[in-house]
Amino acid sequence: MDDIILNQFIEELNSTLSDNYINIKDIFNYQYNYPKLDSVRSEICKCLICNLNQAAITLTNHLIESSLKMCLAIRYSIENKNTEAQMEDLFKSGIEKYDKLDLDDNINRACRQALITKEQKKQLKQFKDDFRNPYSHASSAGILKDRMIKGKIISLNKGENPEKLFERIFDDREEKFMFAKDVLPAHGILQTILAKQSSLNYFKQTDIIIRDMLTKIKPTPHN
Repeated sequence: MDDIILNQFIEELNSTLSDNYINIKDIFNYQYNYPKLDSVRSEICKCLICNLNQAAITLTNHLIESSLKMCLAIRYSIENKNTEAQMEDLFKSGIEKYDKLDLDDNINRACRQALITKEQKKQLKQFKDDFRNPYSHASSAGILKDRMIKGKIISLNKGENPEKLFERIFDDREEKFMFAKDVLPAHGILQTILAKQSSLNYFKQTDIIIRDMLTKIKPTPHN
């Protein structure tokens, strides 16, 4: 009895594992070669393989912020390197400079330092509004936005007999469109559906930006 949910999960996983892996195998097997980021990248891939899509989105949010802070810190440390510094001090100043800055600030700084393009800056800010902020703050309104669902609102009329009530419940003419964000019982299933639709592409687009950014950490010499 206690294993029913586990068995259902295993059955679902077995039915989708192969296809999910094919969708993500290139990123899964191609490391960044930065352990700070690779551990998160690997976990996101495993979440996507196992249909843990909301978890994948949350970790992708983390990966964006972590990669920006890391690249900015490394760039700063390279430009201000102290040849006599001990290992624990090599990146200390860069970490302290960027670790406490908010995401929007670090996106702007990364663009000014040519770690990301203006188009990537725009894309990351859209990700911030669509995924990072809503999921970090558990904002159903931010996740569901202005999406509509079809349903009905049934109020109990005083003295109404049961037959009349059931007639109204099953009367399609009383159905109407309403904002999903206002229908609390629907939030969970809708967020699950939306995460399944968007998590893979969100991660893939993020991965492209990060791999591009990692090639630009070392400053270009001035002629």
